[in-house]
Amino acid sequence: MMHRSFKMMVIPLLSLISFTACSYLPTASTSPIQQLEQVQNIEALPNTKTNLATLSRSNSGCLIQFTGYFDGGESTETWYFKKNQLKKASSETYQYVVNQNHLAATSKPMVDSKTRRATTFDIQNPDVTNNFNKLKSHFSQNALARCA
Repeated sequence: MMHRSFKMMVIPLLSLISFTACSYLPTASTSPIQQLEQVQNIEALPNTKTNLATLSRSNSGCLIQFTGYFDGGESTETWYFKKNQLKKASSETYQYVVNQNHLAATSKPMVDSKTRRATTFDIQNPDVTNNFNKLKSHFSQNALARCA
């Protein structure tokens, strides 16, 4: 009888230890994004006051983020591609908060989150593909080769 109650205590205890050990083991993490190149004030439509485009790479492919700054707001396009093949593309546009001071850390106006407008691009549309290729052309061949 005593032997049986000992087993009843040990089994749950061992289970608890094994579950705890599993929760402390490192898990496979997503790969960090590595910035490859950044270009500023490229020719883009619609016209922007300033703009910034960044080419980055992760294990799952590459992305270009293009942010254009306008008088009343900003828009960021994100283009995901792998081996020169466009996988998905989208944009987010925000208006700036009217009559607000700039953010001290970045010296840029605050965006009004209530004005967010998100768009998913149709990557089968030739105009979208042409825009992607034009945006890619602003980066060096050396940086783009690291996305292949």
